[in-house]
Amino acid sequence: MPKTTKPRVKIPPVVAAIVRPVSTRLSRMEDLLIEMRHEQDVKLKKINQLQERVDLLTEALQPRRVRH
Repeated sequence: MPKTTKPRVKIPPVVAAIVRPVSTRLSRMEDLLIEMRHEQDVKLKKINQLQERVDLLTEALQPRRVRH
């Protein structure tokens, strides 16, 4: 004899979600953008310093090339 079972209703699992206010999320995004911009400025400053060095070296080598 087969057993008769009652169909159970599937209950979705409870998901705890923390909803932060939009202003909080936007302020965090803004802080991240400001930090990224700062890092870009630091890298750009280093690149400019290196470019100046390369320019000075190439200027120092230009007269030597003309002589040969």
